[in-house]
Amino acid sequence: MLSIPEEIKALYRADNSNSETVRLLKLRFYDDAINLIYPSEELWPSDDLFPVDDTPLLLVGEDQITYESLSINQMLCSSESLTFGECNASNIEITVADVTMDVTGKEFTLSVEVGGYEMMMGIYKVDSFERQADRRLRKIVAYDRMLNFDVDVSGWYRGLIFPMSLKQYRNSLCDFIGIRQKEITLPLDNMEVTRSIDPSKLSGRDAMKAICEINGCFGQIDITGKFKYVFLGASGLFPSEELYPADDLFPSQMEGENLSHYKPSGTTYEDFLVYGIDKVQIRQEEGDIGASYGAGTNTYTIQGNFLAYGKSAQELLNIAANVHNNISRKVYRPCKIVTQALPWVEPGDGIICYTSDDVIETYCLKRTIKGIQAMMDTFEASGTRERRESFGIGTQIIQLEGKTAVIKKSVEEVSVRVTDLKAETEAQFKITADNIIAEVTRAQQAEALLSIRADQIALSVTNLANNTNSRFEQTAQQILLKVSKGDVSSQLSIEPGDVIIKTNRLSWESDFSSMTNDGKLTCRNINAINGSFSGRLATSVFYADNDLVRFGDYQVSANGTGTLMSANGLVNITDTFSSGPLNEFASLTVGSDSRSDSVSIKGTGDVETARFRCRQDYYFEDRWTEGMGALDMFKQVYNRLDAIRYSIQNMGGNVDWD
Repeated sequence: MLSIPEEIKALYRADNSNSETVRLLKLRFYDDAINLIYPSEELWPSDDLFPVDDTPLLLVGEDQITYESLSINQMLCSSESLTFGECNASNIEITVADVTMDVTGKEFTLSVEVGGYEMMMGIYKVDSFERQADRRLRKIVAYDRMLNFDVDVSGWYRGLIFPMSLKQYRNSLCDFIGIRQKEITLPLDNMEVTRSIDPSKLSGRDAMKAICEINGCFGQIDITGKFKYVFLGASGLFPSEELYPADDLFPSQMEGENLSHYKPSGTTYEDFLVYGIDKVQIRQEEGDIGASYGAGTNTYTIQGNFLAYGKSAQELLNIAANVHNNISRKVYRPCKIVTQALPWVEPGDGIICYTSDDVIETYCLKRTIKGIQAMMDTFEASGTRERRESFGIGTQIIQLEGKTAVIKKSVEEVSVRVTDLKAETEAQFKITADNIIAEVTRAQQAEALLSIRADQIALSVTNLANNTNSRFEQTAQQILLKVSKGDVSSQLSIEPGDVIIKTNRLSWESDFSSMTNDGKLTCRNINAINGSFSGRLATSVFYADNDLVRFGDYQVSANGTGTLMSANGLVNITDTFSSGPLNEFASLTVGSDSRSDSVSIKGTGDVETARFRCRQDYYFEDRWTEGMGALDMFKQVYNRLDAIRYSIQNMGGNVDWD
């Protein structure tokens, strides 16, 4: 509440029937930001301090202001229930005449003079300057400096050097925005602030709301253009609605403006009181356990305030206790009261109105000033008997150091999620009517998931960094194992009557067999007593033991003889034979030694059968015998001699060839 002389207050309360109560409005416009040199709100400015240290660019006096066109709206809390941390802008509408300069975007001061005292009503910036039906008139719509916070401050936040105290943090924010603060020590000014978010965008007003909410106050711009932190004062000592206070409890301890006059036709109030807050809970999101302070049931919930991210359970409890001390036991009556203008009353002040049959104790949560000579004030406070949960600023931002343990219960599911965003880990467990899911993730690079349904159990582990995944699935008809990296995968499926392996490469290694992924197969059976080879490996077309290996209809010796033969013994190839003139030679035998039609070809050049033996033939380099071997020549000679003998005998001769 502004501190002004009581005689000035009396003039505002009086009927506007004489020259002393005439209200004179002035609008002073400036090119640059206005720098008032008020030493404080409580010290009423003298002539050399008021209103600013610069000459105005434009002065609009009472003769240029349209009759009763002034409207000022101020809000401490715009929500249906108390929502601490709100930082609402005040706005003004007024119609002026014969102002040819375009004042859009310029700041101006609004003051009202009564009885020779000029009182500041605030600093505003023109948002729109619109011509009216009467071409001489323009309507000004302007807002206070709270709109300066509606900028992206994510760059400022990322440039901060953490940790720092909350006071250093808020001072830095206001310096960046370019707005001075009213001097105050907040309950949590010494709290350590760490880098708990990594925002791509962050509104300056949201950043300031987080500061106010965690301290249990509201944000406002005062009449000098400074940012101030507003705490609600103490409320009455009503023990209950049903038990009206006794004389020693009445009137209450609420500090505020006492209204003895009001306009009955515009005044309304509820029959119930808004119960005081008796418990404070701080959590990161719905279902989060967080921390709570207070033993009551009318709970105020602070949710999603990034200044509380990453705090330990004890730190959260200390914050909740501080907030509880500042917001608890604020009992008031929802109402709307219309009375004479009381410009010294500010949003957040207590209001005590005496009616014919009741006393209304409430807060100025909203106020509207209308008119000039017939200036009236409307004070409003809304609320419900018991709290409806409010979840703070509700900003969507990326967290860095958030630690949560969230439990959700509903008819659809029961779930638990534990998160440590500083370590970038999260584990969750969820149960629904048809599924149980357990999942663990780390740094958005690795995750493990277990899913249990009535017809399937599935387990998977994924490494997103190297694009690998392993999966196990079990149903009543199948067990499936699969490992993949990118498009390459290996899969094993066990089904009734079938085992299926699908892979790009297959290898194994065991005591008695192995195969490399390039296809090299090794089989062995080792006698554990003396280390010698024993046993055999056999299929319908393959047989192997210590002496031979058989493939289909042929077999190969494994005893050093170098023999390849057919299974029936009719074809036999031997790479060494220890006899003959050359001592060692290879041989090929078709048939068997016991058969008369067997043929043997030896490395000595012999061709033998059971009835014939042919040794190596010889060829001569002579034009008479070219192309003819010695055996052929002998045959021809023999045949010709035989013919001669036959001829001689036919002539009666007697030839004895022996």
